[in-house]
Amino acid sequence: MEDKVKRYLERIEYSGGTEPTLENLYALQKAHFTHVPYENLDIYYGHEFTLAVDEVYDKIVNRRRGGYCFELNGLYGWLLKQLGYKTEEYFGRWLFGEPLTVPLRRHRVIKVFLPEGEYISDVGIGCQAPLVPFKCVLDEPQELSGRMYRIVTDPILGKVIQVVNGAVSRNYFSFDEAPQQPIDFMYAHYWCAHHPDSPFTGKLMVHVPTEYGRNSIASVVNPETGTILPELSESLADGTSKRTFLFSREQLLDALSTYFGIHYDPTSISR
Repeated sequence: MEDKVKRYLERIEYSGGTEPTLENLYALQKAHFTHVPYENLDIYYGHEFTLAVDEVYDKIVNRRRGGYCFELNGLYGWLLKQLGYKTEEYFGRWLFGEPLTVPLRRHRVIKVFLPEGEYISDVGIGCQAPLVPFKCVLDEPQELSGRMYRIVTDPILGKVIQVVNGAVSRNYFSFDEAPQQPIDFMYAHYWCAHHPDSPFTGKLMVHVPTEYGRNSIASVVNPETGTILPELSESLADGTSKRTFLFSREQLLDALSTYFGIHYDPTSISR
């Protein structure tokens, strides 16, 4: 096996089969989700980076960082191709919690083609997400990681993945099936990394699923002072969560290391 692929699999602590099968795809996605955090540290602190595979590989595999959807799904898509999976990449619109009916295309989507059918395999979602792929079948509910989802069509949005709770459905994200090349995602990445309206520039986001739920760091308002601080939310074994304000750079660095395995350069924290 190519050394770069081997080190990538070691990074996500994956020891299963490497043949391009549905069973292995399920295991790969879960391993990736639970070992590589979703995080926007570089964007939030104003550090430039590109989506070049070698650069993202160094960040995620060698330096054991995380990334956001354009990085995570970009490198994961590279891994799948190295393992022999047939894939296509699409642009997606993130819809969950968005105020706009038709928000910008700013999500990177991977479709995987297998004998069992077509699947969306996504490791670039920061909020609660299924740890296994969505099967691309229309109007058929799918129970994934304890939640119900389905895929419907929309004349503007294309294919829409929804979260279903009884009779209530909420749009999760959408995609159209115009194949994209890696370079096509650069302009959306630039907007995400620099525009003042981008959700990534003004709020710290660090998330990783855990055995009991998920651990997160997010920028929130301290109700006592009105100032914005990072807050750590830790899921506990009893089903509750523990929330802790991170008042100093040292507390933030310790939380990144302890809960996410990220050893961030303290000189990179500018606020």
